[in-house]
Amino acid sequence: MANDRPLVLDVAHLEALLAKTFNIGLDVGRGTEKVDLVRLRLSKALLGAAEAQALAAESMAIEGGVPTARIAEAEGLALHAAAFNGIPDPIFHLTARAMGIVTGLAGIEPDPAAPERDLILDAALDAATALAKLLAFRRDCYTATTAGAQAQASAKLAESAAGLAKAADAVTDLLDLARNVAAPARKGEPDLN
Repeated sequence: MANDRPLVLDVAHLEALLAKTFNIGLDVGRGTEKVDLVRLRLSKALLGAAEAQALAAESMAIEGGVPTARIAEAEGLALHAAAFNGIPDPIFHLTARAMGIVTGLAGIEPDPAAPERDLILDAALDAATALAKLLAFRRDCYTATTAGAQAQASAKLAESAAGLAKAADAVTDLLDLARNVAAPARKGEPDLN
């Protein structure tokens, strides 16, 4: 690319792409909100539509008997396309995906269908946040040149470790709960709960 900025579509192009390709029309604040925010909202909508398309295509490939290794190769194409459009660092791209999971989970937590808090979503949020910090630590390993920057990178690693441990503990608790619920059913005992 001639400059270091990634390719970013303007609002009109994003609206047309969403409408013509995915039949999605959104009120994202055009004319009342800052253009950067409108562009971000439309870009996130496009990402969601494209991800849904990719998930459906992956499901069809799995059902069609495509080998797992060949399906995994398709992920490399996504990273290559991102690099072609101005985001050459695949770790940066994957970190952005992890952060998208964090903000997505935070946006639906607590699940309205859950009684109080959704422990599964809580554990997933902890794990996704820790993954994003772990990937940020990896990036910082290459860019930290001062003692202060190295200390900040190490703090991210420690935060990642704590988040992964918290998520692992929650999953262990959920496994214990599942075993306790399943135990009476295996013995033929009535579950009095």
